[in-house]
Amino acid sequence: MSDLLTMPRSIRLRSFYAFKPEEEGYLGWSEATARDRMLELIEDGDLFLIYGAASGETSKGERHRVLGFLQVERRAIRDVDKSSSTSLGWKRDSGWPDRWSHAIPVVRAWRVDEPMLLETVAPITYRPEAGQAIAVWSPELTPSEIDLALKIKVKEVNVFGEPPIAATTGTRIPLSEAFRPSRAFPGSFGERTSVYEDGPARLYLGRFEGDGFAMMGLSKPQFDKSTLIKIGVSNDVQRRMKELNCGFPPSAKACWKIDLRSEPYDGKAAAEAAEQTFKNVAEKRLQSLGGEFFRGDWTVAMSLFASIPGVSRFGGAGR
Repeated sequence: MSDLLTMPRSIRLRSFYAFKPEEEGYLGWSEATARDRMLELIEDGDLFLIYGAASGETSKGERHRVLGFLQVERRAIRDVDKSSSTSLGWKRDSGWPDRWSHAIPVVRAWRVDEPMLLETVAPITYRPEAGQAIAVWSPELTPSEIDLALKIKVKEVNVFGEPPIAATTGTRIPLSEAFRPSRAFPGSFGERTSVYEDGPARLYLGRFEGDGFAMMGLSKPQFDKSTLIKIGVSNDVQRRMKELNCGFPPSAKACWKIDLRSEPYDGKAAAEAAEQTFKNVAEKRLQSLGGEFFRGDWTVAMSLFASIPGVSRFGGAGR
């Protein structure tokens, strides 16, 4: 495949009943062991090709068809961390409150709005008789299949819990063009091994330096000084800040800045528990925008952050 360095490192198959990233900003598994196994295999920026499951819950017109693509972040979350109330209500009403609850975050999504059978994109990896196994294991596409997938015309859509996409990105383009030139994912095809190890992780608090109201598609009220705020967990805060800003042009004046970070927690689980504590208390003092995002007074957010057990001493992470 030409221009390999601008292409995704990996694309895996996954079946859904429906493609709704605007309401569900995660990719989930019913068992923690299945989710943790996937964490051992993926890296930040990998893609999942989502197709319609061969199930009665799937619309007949979408079964075995390519529905879209999801780009993920390699860390563990719960479904409630990036689910709308509509999505959680649908799961509850369907009798599936505990399904797909062990999750990883989705950071970008593209919808395919033209009929396309999965067999035409993944003729080697996808076999109808192995549909259940494929749903469980999410195999990787071969290099030739990835080449086909990157030619599919897609439309980028919003992801629940992520900042809204710019209004100018709603046009249909080949998937490959979504990664040129500033969203490159270096890598190579062939045999790879990776090890997912838990270790020290920090809780961080970031704010958007720019017009957060414009990012949300809103007009800024006069005299309103509230800011767009993000809480998160990372084992490398500087790297995480670069990832958050990778979609902005180098000359852009607006960016995410991580001002505060905690002392290291013993592992991601402890750091994520602290993150949830912040979310719980922040709901009463800040406006929740879903998932990890809030809007409100930055001084209040800093005070709440400092009150979280384990944060202790903290310092600026720089720009």
